[in-house]
Amino acid sequence: MRGVKPPRSSLAIAIALALAPAPGGYAATPIDFETHVTLRVEALVVEGGRAKTTGVVREGEIGPTAPGVFDLTVPWSPRGASVKVHLTARLTSISPDGEAVLQLAADAGPAGRPPVSASRETRIADEGSGLFEVFGEGDRRIVLTLQGEKVSRAIVRPPAVVGAPVRFVIGVERVDGERIVLLETNELHTFVGQSVEYSFRQGADEGLESVRLNLLPVAISGDVVTIDAEISGALPGTGGTALVSHNERIVASRQSTSRLTATAGTPAAGYRFQVTPDF
Repeated sequence: MRGVKPPRSSLAIAIALALAPAPGGYAATPIDFETHVTLRVEALVVEGGRAKTTGVVREGEIGPTAPGVFDLTVPWSPRGASVKVHLTARLTSISPDGEAVLQLAADAGPAGRPPVSASRETRIADEGSGLFEVFGEGDRRIVLTLQGEKVSRAIVRPPAVVGAPVRFVIGVERVDGERIVLLETNELHTFVGQSVEYSFRQGADEGLESVRLNLLPVAISGDVVTIDAEISGALPGTGGTALVSHNERIVASRQSTSRLTATAGTPAAGYRFQVTPDF
């Protein structure tokens, strides 16, 4: 890494370089952690503004690639009729403030009748709950109570296949409205299929500045490289801390420069990255 840092700059830099395979061609099996959600679903019958428990409860776990499926048979009338509910819950993302975003879809109806479909989005913090109405007839309703908890699961990922080497030259610029100043330049080295990261953190509380740039070379074709870039972080703003998070796909020729921003407010303030690949 080569850097040119003005004396007034207080950037703290943490760079994670991608590693080549160990001697002999053997690589350790990569262990990673995923956020999952354990979900408890209970059916209530609501009539005249009063809720009655049915004793129908299902539990399951949802992961980024494994939706949760819950089938419930809910008692509906004294004559023994019931409503069958088929609920699918998908974990679509983790928000910048740490909430798990779930997309819910349900089909519900008595036997012999077309089901009624319903959908909604719900968010789960460290522990959270919600309500989801899935069926109604007259003044009676079936409402699902949802109680979720985020959990971390260790998973084994397939060993990464190391591709051609890629070098990134990263220019870090400070943005203050129309004024843009180059703070420093760094070199990051990685391989196709392995990500590399540049990040810094300074200040605290309302003055916190924390920015992370992650670059993943996806493929090289001739003189063109495809890169998945992710920027996330927190910047101070007039209304408090502003969260920054976005993804971009870059298709760049050798030694061409792309620019990625992490700014907030009007006029914009924050940082801009010059990303120049060589391979």
